[in-house]
Amino acid sequence: MAIKETVEPPDYKKDIWDKAEIVLHPLGGLITAITIAMVSYYASDYINRNQENEAKTRLYTELMSRREESESALRKDMFTSIIGTILQDDPATLDEKILQLELLAYNFHESLNLTPLFTYLNRRNNFETKDRLQHKLYKNRIYDMSKEVTTKQLASLEGVASTEKFVYFYDSLAFSPNDTFSCMFIDSMKNGDKMDRILHFVHLTILEKDTFDSSVNVRLKIGTQIQGKEDRVADPEFTIDFFEFPMIDNTRLINDKRCAVVLRDFDSVNKFIELDLIFFPGSHSSLKERPYYDDIVAKLLPSKN
Repeated sequence: MAIKETVEPPDYKKDIWDKAEIVLHPLGGLITAITIAMVSYYASDYINRNQENEAKTRLYTELMSRREESESALRKDMFTSIIGTILQDDPATLDEKILQLELLAYNFHESLNLTPLFTYLNRRNNFETKDRLQHKLYKNRIYDMSKEVTTKQLASLEGVASTEKFVYFYDSLAFSPNDTFSCMFIDSMKNGDKMDRILHFVHLTILEKDTFDSSVNVRLKIGTQIQGKEDRVADPEFTIDFFEFPMIDNTRLINDKRCAVVLRDFDSVNKFIELDLIFFPGSHSSLKERPYYDDIVAKLLPSKN
Protein backbone atom coordinates (compact mmCIF):
# COMPACT_ATOMS: atom_id res chain seq x y z
CA MET A 1 0.00 0.00 0.00
CA ALA A 2 1.41 3.30 -1.18
CA ILE A 3 2.00 6.00 1.30
CA LYS A 4 1.02 9.51 0.19
CA GLU A 5 3.49 12.20 1.05
CA THR A 6 2.62 15.84 1.04
CA VAL A 7 5.24 17.97 -0.61
CA GLU A 8 5.12 21.43 0.78
CA PRO A 9 6.54 24.27 -1.24
CA PRO A 10 9.75 25.63 0.00
CA ASP A 11 9.53 28.63 2.20
CA TYR A 12 10.47 31.40 -0.37
CA LYS A 13 11.30 34.73 1.14
CA LYS A 14 10.73 37.77 -1.15
CA ASP A 15 13.65 40.11 -1.41
CA ILE A 16 13.59 43.88 -1.97
CA TRP A 17 13.51 43.60 -5.78
CA ASP A 18 10.40 41.45 -5.70
CA LYS A 19 8.73 43.96 -3.43
CA ALA A 20 9.81 46.79 -5.72
CA GLU A 21 8.36 44.96 -8.71
CA ILE A 22 5.04 44.55 -6.95
CA VAL A 23 4.94 48.26 -6.12
CA LEU A 24 6.27 49.62 -9.43
CA HIS A 25 4.41 47.34 -11.84
CA PRO A 26 1.11 49.22 -11.62
CA LEU A 27 3.03 52.51 -11.67
CA GLY A 28 4.68 51.61 -15.00
CA GLY A 29 1.42 51.88 -16.88
CA LEU A 30 0.62 55.14 -15.14
CA ILE A 31 4.04 56.62 -15.96
CA THR A 32 3.71 55.50 -19.59
CA ALA A 33 0.29 57.12 -19.84
CA ILE A 34 1.57 60.36 -18.28
CA THR A 35 4.60 60.39 -20.59
CA ILE A 36 2.42 59.91 -23.67
CA ALA A 37 0.10 62.64 -22.49
CA MET A 38 2.98 65.08 -21.84
CA VAL A 39 4.63 64.34 -25.21
CA SER A 40 1.30 64.85 -26.95
CA TYR A 41 0.72 68.11 -25.10
CA TYR A 42 4.16 69.58 -25.79
CA ALA A 43 4.12 68.40 -29.40
CA SER A 44 0.71 69.98 -29.91
CA ASP A 45 1.87 73.16 -28.19
CA TYR A 46 5.03 73.27 -30.35
CA ILE A 47 3.03 72.80 -33.55
CA ASN A 48 0.52 75.46 -32.48
CA ARG A 49 3.29 77.95 -31.66
CA ASN A 50 5.01 77.26 -35.00
CA GLN A 51 1.75 77.74 -36.86
CA GLU A 52 1.11 80.97 -34.94
CA ASN A 53 4.61 82.26 -35.73
CA GLU A 54 4.22 81.33 -39.39
CA ALA A 55 0.89 83.13 -39.52
CA LYS A 56 2.46 86.23 -37.94
CA THR A 57 5.39 86.05 -40.37
CA ARG A 58 3.06 85.77 -43.35
CA LEU A 59 1.00 88.70 -42.08
CA TYR A 60 4.11 90.80 -41.48
CA THR A 61 5.52 89.94 -44.91
CA GLU A 62 2.22 90.76 -46.58
CA LEU A 63 1.96 94.09 -44.76
CA MET A 64 5.57 95.00 -45.63
CA SER A 65 5.01 94.00 -49.27
CA ARG A 66 1.90 96.14 -49.52
CA ARG A 67 3.71 98.99 -47.83
CA GLU A 68 6.62 98.69 -50.26
CA GLU A 69 4.22 98.60 -53.21
CA SER A 70 2.41 101.70 -51.95
CA GLU A 71 5.65 103.57 -51.34
CA SER A 72 7.02 102.52 -54.74
CA ALA A 73 3.86 103.71 -56.49
CA LEU A 74 3.97 107.00 -54.61
CA ARG A 75 7.66 107.51 -55.35
CA LYS A 76 7.09 106.63 -59.00
CA ASP A 77 4.30 109.19 -59.36
CA MET A 78 6.36 111.77 -57.51
CA PHE A 79 9.40 111.12 -59.65
CA THR A 80 7.45 111.28 -62.93
CA SER A 81 5.77 114.52 -61.93
CA ILE A 82 8.91 116.26 -60.66
CA ILE A 83 11.29 115.17 -63.41
CA GLY A 84 8.77 116.16 -66.05
CA THR A 85 8.34 119.60 -64.48
CA ILE A 86 12.08 120.20 -64.21
CA LEU A 87 12.88 119.28 -67.79
CA GLN A 88 9.93 120.83 -69.58
CA ASP A 89 10.25 124.34 -70.97
CA ASP A 90 7.83 126.25 -68.77
CA PRO A 91 7.84 129.67 -67.11
CA ALA A 92 8.73 128.20 -63.71
CA THR A 93 11.35 130.22 -61.88
CA LEU A 94 14.77 128.88 -60.97
CA ASP A 95 13.65 128.93 -57.34
CA GLU A 96 10.87 126.46 -58.19
CA LYS A 97 13.27 124.29 -60.17
CA ILE A 98 15.64 124.11 -57.21
CA LEU A 99 12.72 123.21 -54.94
CA GLN A 100 11.79 120.35 -57.28
CA LEU A 101 15.39 119.13 -57.26
CA GLU A 102 15.32 119.20 -53.46
CA LEU A 103 12.29 116.91 -53.50
CA LEU A 104 14.09 114.55 -55.85
CA ALA A 105 17.39 114.63 -53.97
CA TYR A 106 15.92 113.96 -50.54
CA ASN A 107 13.71 111.09 -51.76
CA PHE A 108 15.79 109.40 -54.46
CA HIS A 109 19.40 110.17 -53.59
CA GLU A 110 20.29 106.46 -53.09
CA SER A 111 18.79 105.18 -56.32
CA LEU A 112 19.28 107.92 -58.93
CA ASN A 113 22.30 109.67 -60.33
CA LEU A 114 21.20 113.27 -59.80
CA THR A 115 24.55 114.77 -60.79
CA PRO A 116 23.30 115.94 -64.23
CA LEU A 117 20.38 117.80 -62.64
CA PHE A 118 22.63 119.48 -60.07
CA THR A 119 25.01 120.50 -62.85
CA TYR A 120 22.14 121.68 -65.05
CA LEU A 121 20.57 123.94 -62.43
CA ASN A 122 23.95 125.24 -61.30
CA ARG A 123 24.74 126.13 -64.92
CA ARG A 124 21.39 127.87 -65.37
CA ASN A 125 22.03 129.86 -62.23
CA ASN A 126 25.44 130.95 -63.51
CA PHE A 127 24.09 132.10 -66.88
CA GLU A 128 20.57 133.32 -66.11
CA THR A 129 20.71 134.93 -62.66
CA LYS A 130 22.00 138.47 -63.08
CA ASP A 131 21.48 139.68 -59.55
CA ARG A 132 24.65 138.83 -57.62
CA LEU A 133 22.91 138.38 -54.27
CA GLN A 134 20.23 136.14 -55.79
CA HIS A 135 22.92 134.18 -57.64
CA LYS A 136 24.77 133.56 -54.40
CA LEU A 137 21.59 132.48 -52.61
CA TYR A 138 20.73 129.98 -55.35
CA LYS A 139 24.29 128.69 -55.48
CA ASN A 140 24.40 128.18 -51.70
CA ARG A 141 21.08 126.33 -51.87
CA ILE A 142 22.30 123.97 -54.56
CA TYR A 143 25.64 123.34 -52.87
CA ASP A 144 24.13 122.90 -49.41
CA MET A 145 21.68 120.39 -50.87
CA SER A 146 24.46 118.40 -52.53
CA LYS A 147 26.53 118.40 -49.32
CA GLU A 148 23.55 117.14 -47.35
CA VAL A 149 22.98 114.31 -49.84
CA THR A 150 26.67 113.37 -49.51
CA THR A 151 26.38 113.44 -45.72
CA LYS A 152 23.28 111.20 -45.83
CA GLN A 153 25.04 108.68 -48.04
CA LEU A 154 28.14 108.66 -45.84
CA ALA A 155 25.92 108.16 -42.79
CA SER A 156 24.31 105.13 -44.44
CA LEU A 157 27.80 103.73 -45.11
CA GLU A 158 28.92 104.24 -41.54
CA GLY A 159 29.87 100.95 -39.94
CA VAL A 160 30.75 99.17 -43.19
CA ALA A 161 33.12 101.69 -44.78
CA SER A 162 36.74 102.63 -44.17
CA THR A 163 37.57 106.31 -44.62
CA GLU A 164 40.82 108.19 -45.16
CA LYS A 165 40.78 111.99 -45.03
CA PHE A 166 43.18 114.25 -46.94
CA VAL A 167 43.59 118.03 -46.80
CA TYR A 168 45.35 119.75 -49.68
CA PHE A 169 46.64 123.31 -49.14
CA TYR A 170 47.14 124.52 -52.68
CA ASP A 171 48.82 127.85 -51.87
CA SER A 172 51.48 126.49 -49.54
CA LEU A 173 55.10 126.22 -50.62
CA ALA A 174 55.24 122.87 -48.84
CA PHE A 175 53.06 121.33 -51.52
CA SER A 176 53.90 120.78 -55.17
CA PRO A 177 51.31 121.37 -57.93
CA ASN A 178 50.66 117.63 -58.26
CA ASP A 179 50.42 116.24 -54.79
CA THR A 180 49.85 112.56 -54.21
CA PHE A 181 48.27 111.08 -51.10
CA SER A 182 48.63 107.39 -50.34
CA CYS A 183 46.84 104.91 -48.11
CA MET A 184 45.99 101.21 -47.91
CA PHE A 185 42.72 99.36 -47.47
CA ILE A 186 42.65 95.74 -46.27
CA ASP A 187 40.03 93.25 -47.40
CA SER A 188 39.64 89.46 -47.32
CA MET A 189 38.08 86.84 -49.58
CA LYS A 190 37.08 83.27 -48.74
CA ASN A 191 39.16 80.62 -50.50
CA GLY A 192 38.00 77.15 -49.51
CA ASP A 193 38.51 76.75 -45.76
CA LYS A 194 40.80 79.77 -45.44
CA MET A 195 40.62 83.51 -45.98
CA ASP A 196 42.90 85.25 -48.48
CA ARG A 197 43.97 88.74 -47.53
CA ILE A 198 43.54 91.44 -50.16
CA LEU A 199 45.59 94.63 -50.05
CA HIS A 200 44.51 97.73 -51.95
CA PHE A 201 47.26 100.35 -52.29
CA VAL A 202 45.61 103.66 -53.19
CA HIS A 203 47.37 106.74 -54.61
CA LEU A 204 45.31 109.89 -55.09
CA THR A 205 46.95 112.61 -57.17
CA ILE A 206 45.67 116.18 -57.47
CA LEU A 207 46.06 117.22 -61.12
CA GLU A 208 44.11 120.46 -61.46
CA LYS A 209 41.68 122.61 -59.53
CA ASP A 210 38.89 124.99 -60.55
CA THR A 211 38.15 127.60 -57.91
CA PHE A 212 35.13 128.98 -59.81
CA ASP A 213 33.27 125.66 -60.07
CA SER A 214 34.85 124.23 -56.89
CA SER A 215 36.05 121.12 -58.69
CA VAL A 216 39.25 119.06 -58.69
CA ASN A 217 40.71 116.90 -61.43
CA VAL A 218 42.27 113.80 -59.82
CA ARG A 219 43.93 110.54 -60.77
CA LEU A 220 43.13 107.51 -58.64
CA LYS A 221 45.62 104.65 -58.91
CA ILE A 222 44.67 101.49 -57.05
CA GLY A 223 46.96 98.46 -56.94
CA THR A 224 45.30 95.28 -55.69
CA GLN A 225 47.49 92.51 -54.31
CA ILE A 226 46.39 88.95 -53.49
CA GLN A 227 48.92 86.35 -52.38
CA GLY A 228 49.58 83.83 -55.12
CA LYS A 229 47.71 85.81 -57.79
CA GLU A 230 48.65 88.45 -60.31
CA ASP A 231 48.41 92.04 -59.13
CA ARG A 232 45.66 94.22 -60.55
CA VAL A 233 45.81 97.95 -61.21
CA ALA A 234 42.98 100.45 -61.72
CA ASP A 235 44.00 103.91 -62.94
CA PRO A 236 40.95 106.13 -63.51
CA GLU A 237 41.19 109.90 -63.98
CA PHE A 238 38.14 112.06 -63.35
CA THR A 239 36.81 115.36 -62.04
CA ILE A 240 35.30 115.50 -58.59
CA ASP A 241 33.02 118.26 -57.30
CA PHE A 242 30.18 118.66 -54.80
CA PHE A 243 27.79 116.94 -57.19
CA GLU A 244 29.57 113.57 -57.12
CA PHE A 245 28.06 111.20 -54.58
CA PRO A 246 29.91 108.12 -53.21
CA MET A 247 27.10 105.55 -53.50
CA ILE A 248 26.61 106.51 -57.17
CA ASP A 249 30.07 107.56 -58.39
CA ASN A 250 32.70 105.04 -57.37
CA THR A 251 35.36 102.69 -58.72
CA ARG A 252 34.54 98.99 -58.68
CA LEU A 253 37.26 96.71 -57.26
CA ILE A 254 37.72 92.98 -56.81
CA ASN A 255 35.47 91.08 -54.37
CA ASP A 256 32.63 93.55 -55.10
CA LYS A 257 34.27 96.40 -53.20
CA ARG A 258 34.02 100.08 -54.13
CA CYS A 259 36.32 103.05 -53.71
CA ALA A 260 34.95 106.59 -53.95
CA VAL A 261 36.48 110.05 -53.72
CA VAL A 262 34.33 112.67 -52.00
CA LEU A 263 34.90 116.41 -52.05
CA ARG A 264 34.08 117.51 -48.52
CA ASP A 265 35.26 121.12 -48.64
CA PHE A 266 36.70 123.61 -51.13
CA ASP A 267 37.73 126.73 -49.26
CA SER A 268 38.91 129.38 -51.72
CA VAL A 269 39.52 131.86 -48.89
CA ASN A 270 41.87 129.73 -46.83
CA LYS A 271 42.92 127.89 -50.00
CA PHE A 272 42.54 124.28 -49.02
CA ILE A 273 40.66 121.27 -50.38
CA GLU A 274 39.41 118.46 -48.16
CA LEU A 275 38.92 115.05 -49.77
CA ASP A 276 37.67 111.74 -48.37
CA LEU A 277 38.57 108.31 -49.73
CA ILE A 278 35.77 105.84 -48.98
CA PHE A 279 36.21 102.06 -49.22
CA PHE A 280 32.98 100.07 -48.83
CA PRO A 281 31.21 96.88 -50.00
CA GLY A 282 29.18 96.94 -53.19
CA SER A 283 26.09 95.74 -51.32
CA HIS A 284 25.80 99.29 -49.92
CA SER A 285 26.12 101.06 -53.25
CA SER A 286 23.14 102.54 -55.05
CA LEU A 287 20.35 100.41 -56.48
CA LYS A 288 21.55 101.01 -60.02
CA GLU A 289 25.01 99.63 -59.19
CA ARG A 290 24.27 95.92 -59.40
CA PRO A 291 26.99 93.35 -58.67
CA TYR A 292 28.57 91.41 -61.51
CA TYR A 293 27.52 87.79 -61.97
CA ASP A 294 31.02 86.53 -61.24
CA ASP A 295 30.95 88.35 -57.89
CA ILE A 296 27.64 86.68 -57.03
CA VAL A 297 28.87 83.22 -58.08
CA ALA A 298 32.11 83.70 -56.12
CA LYS A 299 30.10 84.36 -52.96
CA LEU A 300 27.72 81.43 -53.49
CA LEU A 301 30.08 78.69 -54.62
CA PRO A 302 33.01 77.43 -52.53
CA SER A 303 36.43 78.27 -53.91
CA LYS A 304 38.88 75.54 -54.82
CA ASN A 305 42.46 75.68 -53.69
